[in-house]
Amino acid sequence: MNRLICILGLVLCLGFVGCKKEKPVTPQEQIAGRAAVQYYGYLQHHDFASFVDGVYYGKPIPKDYRALLEKNAEIFVHEQDSLRRGIKKVKLSKADLMKNDSTLAAVYLSLSYGDSTTEEVLVPMIKRKDVWYMK
Repeated sequence: MNRLICILGLVLCLGFVGCKKEKPVTPQEQIAGRAAVQYYGYLQHHDFASFVDGVYYGKPIPKDYRALLEKNAEIFVHEQDSLRRGIKKVKLSKADLMKNDSTLAAVYLSLSYGDSTTEEVLVPMIKRKDVWYMK
């Protein structure tokens, strides 16, 4: 009898967990997510200048520093090419606006590599003048 009660309790607990509703995705979360996917798509296609353009700095950065950022992006992609046969697909996993500041978002991307592995990365985003940038 005790075993039956334990099993019934487990079934009820699993039922409540299965009924949990996911929160609806807002348009701003979708836009932030699509922007992050686009920026990582630039990496995927070796467009390092456009990737760096997607990072928010608050003020113009010196040309030498920008060149260094582009070189760092290039090195990262070449490492991924040699270690994992490159980034083959960038997909949005989830995007959440911050509760207290709707100009900040946490975007999770799933990166699929040529060696059949996947990795989820967090991309912090910031909205400035109606444009979402990586932070």
